[in-house]
Amino acid sequence: MSPGVFITFDVECSMGGAWGDPALRPIPPRLGMMGEYGGRQLGVPLICEILSRHDLKATFFLEPFNDDLGWPGETEPVARYLVEHGQDVQLHIHPNHVHYGLHRTGNPFLQTDQMADLPREWQKELIVRGADLLEAWTGTRPIAFRAGNMGASEETLAALAEAGLWIDSSYTFPYVGGQCRFRETERYNGAKWFGDVLEVALSAYEQPKLPGMHPAKPVDLMGSSFEECREAVQMICDAGGDAVLILHSFSLFKVRDKQYRDGKLNRVVTRRFERFCAWLDDNRRLYPPGTFAELGRLVQEEGYQPKTVAPCLVNNPPRAMLRKIVQGLNNFYWY
Repeated sequence: MSPGVFITFDVECSMGGAWGDPALRPIPPRLGMMGEYGGRQLGVPLICEILSRHDLKATFFLEPFNDDLGWPGETEPVARYLVEHGQDVQLHIHPNHVHYGLHRTGNPFLQTDQMADLPREWQKELIVRGADLLEAWTGTRPIAFRAGNMGASEETLAALAEAGLWIDSSYTFPYVGGQCRFRETERYNGAKWFGDVLEVALSAYEQPKLPGMHPAKPVDLMGSSFEECREAVQMICDAGGDAVLILHSFSLFKVRDKQYRDGKLNRVVTRRFERFCAWLDDNRRLYPPGTFAELGRLVQEEGYQPKTVAPCLVNNPPRAMLRKIVQGLNNFYWY
């Protein structure tokens, strides 16, 4: 059984500065998730269109708690859209969404967006509530989870198991010791079991030691070039591990400010995504694309054996510097 390639999206809405300024509201799903600007939908619908063009499916980790942000009834249509377009919907949680709802209603709250900061019972309760919502909207109970900000820990995995979910994709080695709270000391790509939970790492790669460069980066087309992501995926799969690429619902468009006023196509990231999908389509026999729902069936029906592989090095300093320049320019709305 060849290692798989999993395209994943975190589907979520920004707080839009609402914690710091009570005059501001969090971003609604029609902007943060669907990307509705000027008669176009540059978020989930454009993503699904590009995937369909290449006969690909992705896993969309959907944040369900937008009622708590003051946008009741606006997340279910996103979930239904994804199901209608044949995509895989799994659970994503930013605890700050629920905490903001508690704040709005005058109830006690914790101002943290890290799952690992919460007591295990509160983590379990959020996971169960989120899974219940997704099941009601899609007709299928999720089996997989990703913590907002990758802010999970082994305690989160225990809460997942108690809540009935058994695949996680929160671990990524560049963030361990920071926002990713795993105590795991082995730096790895691929997948491994933590008790009853399969941890499928968000893939990452090491890069050349150059001034201003982070030592390692996730395989994320917002922060890495197509070529860097492609090479990392190839090296991980060739070594026997599953590869997981990440984007967000807002990755293919850029906005003028933190309140998402005015939005337009992010040509740089959209082109990277189109190229990655075309490459994966052309090479699907060597690097089979998959979803987390399909992975769950493989585990249960075909004796899937996870494997961890050592971090890979994508070593092309001139290309890395060029990408950093392009990233800097692309941060400007007018570019």
